[in-house]
Amino acid sequence: MADLSELPFFEHVKVQRWPWSLERTGNLDQPYVTAGNRVYSVATQHGEFPEIGWRQPSEMSGVWNPPIKLLDGFWLGITFGQSELTSPIGKVHWLTQASRWQITPGQVEMTYQLPGLEVIRREYGVDNYEGMLIRLELINQTRKPLPLILYFLARTDLRLAWLGKDRLVWRDGRDEAVYLDELACIAAYNTTNPAYVLFGAQQRPASVTIGNELWATRQTEGQGISARLRYQLSLPTGTKEEVIFTIASSTHSSEAVVTTFRYVQAEAEALCRRQRQRYQKLLDRCALHSSDELMDTAFGWAKVTLQSLERIVPGVGQGIAAGLPDHPWWIGNDTAYATLPLVASGQFELALNSLRNLARYSETVNGDGAVVHEVLTQGHVHDNGLLVEIPLFVRACYHAFRWTGDRDFLQEMYDFCRRGLLDVVLGKHDPESNLCATGRGLVETRELQRGGGMKTLDIAAYTYEALLCLAELAEEVGDVENVLVLQEKAQRLRTFINAAWWIEEEGLYGDIYTSADALAASHSEMRAEKTFWPGDLAELEHSDALMARFAQQHRSNEAALRQERPWLLKHMIAATPIETGLAAPERAEQVLRRLESDEFNGPWGIYLNPETQRVTMTLPNGLMAAAEARYGRMNQALAYCHKIASTISCRMPGAYSEILPDGGCFIQAWSSYGIIWPVIHFFLGFRPDAAQRRVRFIPHLPVAWQHARLQDVRVGFASLNLYVNRMEQGLQIVLETSDPSYEVTLGCAYPVDRDPHSVTLNGAPVSFTRDSIGERPLEQRVSEWCIMQAPSVRGLYRYELLVTR
Repeated sequence: MADLSELPFFEHVKVQRWPWSLERTGNLDQPYVTAGNRVYSVATQHGEFPEIGWRQPSEMSGVWNPPIKLLDGFWLGITFGQSELTSPIGKVHWLTQASRWQITPGQVEMTYQLPGLEVIRREYGVDNYEGMLIRLELINQTRKPLPLILYFLARTDLRLAWLGKDRLVWRDGRDEAVYLDELACIAAYNTTNPAYVLFGAQQRPASVTIGNELWATRQTEGQGISARLRYQLSLPTGTKEEVIFTIASSTHSSEAVVTTFRYVQAEAEALCRRQRQRYQKLLDRCALHSSDELMDTAFGWAKVTLQSLERIVPGVGQGIAAGLPDHPWWIGNDTAYATLPLVASGQFELALNSLRNLARYSETVNGDGAVVHEVLTQGHVHDNGLLVEIPLFVRACYHAFRWTGDRDFLQEMYDFCRRGLLDVVLGKHDPESNLCATGRGLVETRELQRGGGMKTLDIAAYTYEALLCLAELAEEVGDVENVLVLQEKAQRLRTFINAAWWIEEEGLYGDIYTSADALAASHSEMRAEKTFWPGDLAELEHSDALMARFAQQHRSNEAALRQERPWLLKHMIAATPIETGLAAPERAEQVLRRLESDEFNGPWGIYLNPETQRVTMTLPNGLMAAAEARYGRMNQALAYCHKIASTISCRMPGAYSEILPDGGCFIQAWSSYGIIWPVIHFFLGFRPDAAQRRVRFIPHLPVAWQHARLQDVRVGFASLNLYVNRMEQGLQIVLETSDPSYEVTLGCAYPVDRDPHSVTLNGAPVSFTRDSIGERPLEQRVSEWCIMQAPSVRGLYRYELLVTR
């Protein structure tokens, strides 16, 4: 792997691991988040609060305590010299032009260089409390005492999050503010709603000014109010001083916000330390050490990204939010994809809470097993659900159970999953009983989303995988009669898709399965409505051209126009039959080779659609990485992982944008699916079954990786270390466990046409068996590679398998 400094976007970025940090000295107009699971702040890396966002246009930066916004921003400024309190303010150097920005576990830091003065601003989210901390360190770099005045100016904007004013009794009222002498802070409140914010430092200000027309670097919209706190300081020669500011809030009462302010201010040092320790623990657990510096770095920060998006709103919900700045709430498919890297990296609690949160709202709103799509932090369900989210949710619950072994969770979720898959997907949405359900899938275009949706490839592929997952869960809960039923349905669905959806002349599966007449009727209705989304017309024209060619070929055959058939629209969902293991190896090879081509790929990976939407997102790249790896194409899988990983320094260092390289949300939960999941599930081939105390470790490394180690992998209540080393004479595979009661199966992927010279387990020769590579018994198998597997053993803390050529 090339030195990171040689990669795009790393020109002004310094990368360090152990201890972990990312430091940037250029392009600081990009956004970042100071993350707490209650309160978070979005600003630029200069420390400015820009007008960003499209859900609430120009309002998505600032300080938030979902479901409300607290501040449009806060600004710190310096005036040199002292003055009388009644004197006009001198020139204020507002700290909005940083020379350096750095993120370390649980902390964000900005550095400012002023004449004779260096200022370091450190910010901390405070998990589980409605507040945040800003620690300002001022360093006198002159050879004389340095008198100065420090300003803290904040603009309130106590308003509800997106759609709140339309869905709840809240209305955006005017903000007022007073100075609380006892606490030496500003207390602001909304005159219409129960929304409160306090801010101030540990020392008393020399003066306080409150008004509607107080500004720092820019004016903001809304009915907020400004308050400016002024502190007189004097720094002796060569000394430094720290001023700690606290922001606290409440959506309930003035008493609650005062209690929070007192606690956060009094315990500032301990809370900052706890936040750093919490994030450091994330990096220490399931830590990747390989011969790929980019992936090691990306893997570590992907875990941090996931935790940074935890959103807790007491009485409303708890789980992983989709992304910032525009989706700071809970979304079905984002949660389903993020669950896999969450459980694989040991973040069990966040994964299970996220799934429970979705299930609770889904039962309340739908009540039939259908999964809601979008839950806002004020408790409103904005979208009752995409059909594809049901099988995705089943798959997420399956992997959550395999990693955690939590039988209480399984008992909670099994019936919900069963009803969703059998009664909704293959019930009301499959009136023809051919197992291909009609509904809304991943592709967010009106052609595929309007009305009741269509029979789309992603719904069909994920339904197949979900049936196999649910069959295993049925066996776990003792639902014996459904095990064979689910397996048989999966077999039938796979057979049908491979027979009916495959387009031989294209070497691809169709995106949708419908008749020419039905598609033409849908297009006519869309044109009559005259309400188009961006890209709608291009999509309609593309599909119309397909239908015109088909009609020309079947001009006098009305039956052909009424017959359902596959249509190739070239959406990124073309990868889903491969990602889910539905395709036969030879077809998977055909599909992947075409999807890898310049026709479907740009510089950042696979397009959403090469004909109508030449944009690349992290999720489709993640799907491609998983698809490639599932069929033993580890080098190609790694290439897609690298596409995502190489953008780690593009906007917010340590986070991955929704749209590559630098579009959409600047931090997105599902992006980690394409970083963490391929490494653990495929490259290291790690398969846990915590409930049965069994693990399988069957690595298949990309050619460029000479070694890989995962340290402190969490499985149930056990901790494991995994190590694989490619040596000149063969392969060394080591597993260490804290619990010797686990049954351990070691092996490796091996060329199907070769035999190893010898296989030893802990120094003793052992027999080995061969098996085809595949996730489950019913799955199509990879033909070029096989699994070389040693006998299962238990009772030890360390196992070492040596396979020599």
